[in-house]
This record gives sequence, C-alpha cells and structure tokens, in this order.
Amino acid sequence: MGRKVCLFLFILIMTAAMMMPATKAEAASSVRVSLPAFKVSLNGVNIENNFNQYPLIVYNDITYFPMTYYDSRFMGLETAWDSSTGLKIIKTGANWSYQKQESSIKNSIIYNARIAPFKITVNGKTIDNSKEQYPLLLFRNITYFPLTWRFAVEEFDWKYIFDQNNGLTVNSTDSTPSAVQVTLPIVTLKTGEKGAFTMAGDYFYYEGANGIIYQAPINDPANAKNVYKLPDSEHGFAYDFTSLKTENGKALLSYHTGGATMGSDHLIWLKDDGTSEVLDSGYSLIKTYENYTVRVEQRGPFFVDNLQIRKNGEKDYINIGNPDYSYGMYIHKYGENKSRRATSSKDLYLIDDEIYVLGYYGYFLENTNDETTGIYRVNINTNAQVRLCDNEVASFKIVNDIIYFADQNQHLYKLPLTGGTAELLVDKAVDSYEVLEGKLYYSLKDNNQLYVYGNEESVNPGGILKSLEVQNGYMIAIFDKLSESQYKLMIFNEDGKVLYKSIENVLLVRIDNGKVVFVKDN
Repeated sequence: MGRKVCLFLFILIMTAAMMMPATKAEAASSVRVSLPAFKVSLNGVNIENNFNQYPLIVYNDITYFPMTYYDSRFMGLETAWDSSTGLKIIKTGANWSYQKQESSIKNSIIYNARIAPFKITVNGKTIDNSKEQYPLLLFRNITYFPLTWRFAVEEFDWKYIFDQNNGLTVNSTDSTPSAVQVTLPIVTLKTGEKGAFTMAGDYFYYEGANGIIYQAPINDPANAKNVYKLPDSEHGFAYDFTSLKTENGKALLSYHTGGATMGSDHLIWLKDDGTSEVLDSGYSLIKTYENYTVRVEQRGPFFVDNLQIRKNGEKDYINIGNPDYSYGMYIHKYGENKSRRATSSKDLYLIDDEIYVLGYYGYFLENTNDETTGIYRVNINTNAQVRLCDNEVASFKIVNDIIYFADQNQHLYKLPLTGGTAELLVDKAVDSYEVLEGKLYYSLKDNNQLYVYGNEESVNPGGILKSLEVQNGYMIAIFDKLSESQYKLMIFNEDGKVLYKSIENVLLVRIDNGKVVFVKDN
C-alpha cells in the first residue's frame, strides 16, 4: 500500500458501532441461502462458519460477505447507514484485524434471507438492487454483499481464486492486516467538543475529566496514568484553550490561564517517563531544534526586539536580530485611518545558522508608511538580517529549500530560499495551504474546498476543509462533518496518491512511527 502503509490504523471510537436497522426489512422478497460447503480464507484467515454469528452465505452459487462493522473494515471497506440515503459502501485503503463474532448455537445449513430494499451506493455509484442478478441481501439484520467479479475485483480491487482443495481465497491487501481498534475516555467538553489528544512515540496522551492529562501505552491503552493536572480556577479564571500536539517526537501540552491581557500561555513537555517540564509561560512562540531553542515574545501588538535564542542545556535566552524590528507578527494597516493591526505568527524556521521569520520595522512614531511585513533571514551569530522579497507577507512555509507564502490578499506565491523575485501561484484568496514533496494543497476562502495546484477540480467535491496538516511524510485532510462530500478524511502519500479515505466523521488524526490514529466525531 504505497510507502509501505503498514500504517497501523488505530480508531478511537467514541460510540458503539450500530447494525443495520430492521425497518422495511419485512417487506423485502425472501430468498433461500445456504452456508458454504467449501473452505473460505479472507486475508489469510480461515473463516469458521459453523459458530459464526454472521457467517458467509451462498445464494445462486455466489458467496456473500457480511458487511458488519468489523468484517467490512477487515476487508478494507467502510459502510454507513442513513434512513434517507440508505447504505454507502466505499473502499478505504486500510484493513483492520479480524474479529470473529461467535455464536453459542451452531448454524444450520439452509436459511431464508431477504433482498435489501433500501438505497445502495458503492464507491459513490448507485446500485439498483431490484435489477441485480446477485442482489445485496439482508440476513440476521446485516447487509450481505455478493463476491462477484464486478464488485470484488472492479470496485474493491480484491484478488480471489477458487479450487477444490483450498476452496475460496480472497485477499483485499498484499500486506498483513494493518488495523486494530482501541477506545480512550477522552473528555467531552461543555461546548460538546472532544478534549485534547495526541500520540507521541509509544504513548497516547489525552485530556480526561476534571482537567487530568493521561498517558496510555499504545500497546496497552487501558493502562493509563495521570501525568499532569491542569490548574484549578484562579481569580475567577480557569484554564482554557487546552491543546496537545507532537513536535519533533515530543508530546507538548499548552493551555491558557487568566484573562486575555493579564493572563498567560503555558507550554509543557510531557516526557515518556511520566514527568513534565515547563518550557514557557507568557505570550510567545517556542521552537526547539537539535542544538537551540528559538523564542519570539508576542505579548502586545507592537513588541520590538523580541527574537531570542538559547543553546539547549543553557538557562538564559539572548536577544538577536535588529532591535528596531518586531518579529513573529503580521503587522499591517487597515481601515480608512490606516491603523495598524498585528496577528501572531507561528511561522519560524532555524536552518543551519539562519532564522527565517516575519519581520516589521517597529519605530512606529516615525514615518513608516511604506513599511510592510516581510520574510527576513537573521543570522544567529552576527545578527545580520536580509529581507528575502519585496512582497508583503502574511504567512509562509519552507519546504525543501522553497518558501511558499501568502500575501495580504491571501494569494499564494513561491520563492527560492535564497530570496529574489516571487512567483505567483494562486491568484485567489486562499484559506489553508500545505506542501508535501513539491505538491501544493490549498483551500479557497470562497468555498473552503481542497485543491492540488495544477488541478482545477476539488479533490473531494462538496467537502468543506476543516484542517490540513503534514505529518511524517503524509498529507492529512479532515473535512467538516456537515459537508456534502462522501469522504470526511483523506490521507495522501508523497506522490499525491490517496492511501486512506473514510466516510467517518473525524475530529483529529495523528501519524507517528508508522501508526495512524484518528478520533471519531460522534
């Protein structure tokens, strides 16, 4: 599965999977089915049908597969049921481990099933079940799918063979099963949203009830322990804006205490051994690299001489750059009176001995009407700085010696790392943008749909992009659960190929050490 997507897929399910409702089922036509009289192997697992709650069945000499929650995902499919839209079936690109659902009663050989009477779509294509030679069936209140060439091979890209000695062998993947399921008690906040969550190294980190941050081993998630307690309310203000993220392999907790002006942001490193370390308190941007930590003080809209660095292992920061400049802020004029407005930026890079950061000449009482925010390169040894292009810049990203940036109109450009004349890429207002191996992904402000540079059509028509992020060589796009699009999650590899897609509503995705974790949105 491209780039060896032995991506182990851990799904954090917040609600139990529900079976197909039985409404309208009684009106369906009845047909006679039987259990297979031959061996069946699915993805290397020999299926035992005698005491299987949802056995494979045979109708009209065709083997039928149960589309239960676990069975479908075992074969790299997802199903979704809605009383108005019916049943949707899609190929996802990832396989779960097999979970047998046993029955205490031995199955008979012959049963009655019913022809499914509801709407059905397969990979977005409508199926008229009334005209199918091998229609989808309902058996034990579960939809069963025929393993015909049309569906198994053409739609799902499965490989299957049959012979008298080995029976039926079906494989949906060339690799071993790549998915398991785990559940974590992530808190549901008063807003209805889920609490903070991330994965770093061999551990899950998540926000539980009462402000407790837990660490749980990936291989034993039930064995969670308390590693941090968010502070109690102070002077009427409690902690807020809690988030967990993974940066350079470290689990980082951030939260805010106090009011907007007199409060403080806190950045905490949650270590593997269960201890924690305060990295910063205040209003600042912190980036830690192999030998240095870079800090930008962002308290106040026009804070000059605010770029700092320290060697790792040392206690104190030293100020660098030009003391007349404000760094790490997008400062621009707005309104008829040309007042200045400042927005904090998270765009900061340390490459060799050079820091790349937004900068603005900050002596505001002087005549600086022509001054705009730009991208600056600051040498950490000499303090020498260079503006890399004349364009006004609101945000930027550096990928493989190329700078991609958005100007004051949110139009996208690219620029060599050495600086020079910028090349216009997208002349429409862009909301989000990320780059993976030279491929530019972006969403437009007017429709919030996701595009790949060079293609005019959205990669997920009707999908309202909620978040876009590069993680460990993969591009992750999450779409709003109210989107009209079929897919709510798409993961792309470095070649731009969709490796995994899901119709599940998703809150958050993390990829680390070849593992994928996503949290469902209920």
